[in-house]
Amino acid sequence: MPSPVVAGVNVVEIPGLTIKEFFGGLSTKDAQLSAVHEVVNEPTVAPWRCPEFDEYILVTQGEAHVEHGTEDNGNTPKVVVQAGSGVHLPKGCRVRVTFPAPAEIVAICLPAFSPMIEHAEEAGTTPAAPAHKTDSIPKLVESVDVVKAATLTITEYFGNVSSKDCSLSACVAKVDEPCSEAWQRPEFAEWVLVLSGMLHLEHAEGTTIVPAGSGVFLAANERVKWVWPEACTYVPICMPAFTPDGCRREPEDGSAKDADPETMAELHKLHADASNEK
Repeated sequence: MPSPVVAGVNVVEIPGLTIKEFFGGLSTKDAQLSAVHEVVNEPTVAPWRCPEFDEYILVTQGEAHVEHGTEDNGNTPKVVVQAGSGVHLPKGCRVRVTFPAPAEIVAICLPAFSPMIEHAEEAGTTPAAPAHKTDSIPKLVESVDVVKAATLTITEYFGNVSSKDCSLSACVAKVDEPCSEAWQRPEFAEWVLVLSGMLHLEHAEGTTIVPAGSGVFLAANERVKWVWPEACTYVPICMPAFTPDGCRREPEDGSAKDADPETMAELHKLHADASNEK
């Protein structure tokens, strides 16, 4: 059955910035992965840092500016990540993330975030490069609407389609009205963050209710049925990355993805086309 429901923990709550951790060292004692929802209400500048983790950032509102490295002319390169885009920050990449205006993001770290491996620099200092520093640079990714059903839209920021990454997928899903999905037994593990609304997960032992501000973990091979009793926005993170075949759905008349046969057909086509491009 699904894990116990995890209430998100506000790990940062200061004027202009709130960071709620759904999974990670504080909320779930999980060292494998952390996932947070950040709400930025005013311009914010973070310190330079050179983490020992990979970070995947989904920008859902506003924009993020990611500075990295130094060019020969002394300028600092910058990647602008607008709403609807993502950016992958490889471990060992020295970066600084700033928000010029209000914004919202979801940030995923592998392994889980810890101040001890973030290696944030104190303002005004120029520390020696840590041993794990690399010459890697941020990778900008444009999101793709992989599911466009009447009641459900799933936008992939990272994964087999958008970033050609088979190790991890991360999406933002929006449910417009009450609906449900077919039973499924995925081959991948899944971490789910419910940002608004409510999710019901039916399984052999009953129903797990996941309210807004909470998360739930689904181990691989867990047979579940997703039901949304109301409008809902949630973030599914899958490892390895989601594939329609790996989802092992049991097609069901009237489910959100089966109401129109073209929905699943297009999802399979997107994955087939992406596989051919790799």
